Amino acid sequence: MADLNELKKAAGVRAANMIESGMTVGLGTGSTAAYMVERLGERIQTEGLKVTAVSTSWSTTLQCRKLGIPLIDLGEATHLDIAIDGADEIDPAKNLIKGRGAAHLLEKIVASMAENYIIIADSGKKVQTLGEKFAVPLEILPNAIGSVTYKVTKLGATLAVRMGAPGKDGPVISDSGNLIADAKFGPIADPAKLDFELNKIPGLLGHGLFIGMANKVILAAPNGLEEF
Repeated sequence: MADLNELKKAAGVRAANMIESGMTVGLGTGSTAAYMVERLGERIQTEGLKVTAVSTSWSTTLQCRKLGIPLIDLGEATHLDIAIDGADEIDPAKNLIKGRGAAHLLEKIVASMAENYIIIADSGKKVQTLGEKFAVPLEILPNAIGSVTYKVTKLGATLAVRMGAPGKDGPVISDSGNLIADAKFGPIADPAKLDFELNKIPGLLGHGLFIGMANKVILAAPNGLEEF
């Protein structure tokens, strides 16, 4: 049985090898995605691969700069040939919960632009029902925190503003300057319906349910890579 980090690296390499010269690429955030970005930088240096990339977070942007991966601002892009990202939960229909890294709003914008949206993760992220392990992350306009909390609670969630880790005072703030909160629904019987209801709430700028967006999932499983 291979080491989990080696398997995550293999998933990242597998996804990075799907990128072709001339593509415009969306690059995601997270531990497995970091291996993908590393491999892409290697291919640019060794193969002369020509790509243009957009990033979903400052952490990925800094990694791209270090590796010499050409970036354009997300606002300049209109279409992506491929986007590769991680996930926190993945159900059998390839629906996702994302946002533990607080980048889900930008990640969803990138996913919506991609012709081919690839998810890479370890097999521990696979669940039968979304919400089994994680809350649904929310990105909220600060002036709307009270009204959004009320409306999300009415949908059956327990909501808490996400606070910084030890060493950082105050709440977690997204790269776009908004509050991050976590809505604990428990197992979600109808993710598409909840997605619809959350999308109707003014001031809720983005949430971590990604329904019907992923085309392919590559999982680092105990005995190798699993794809579906």
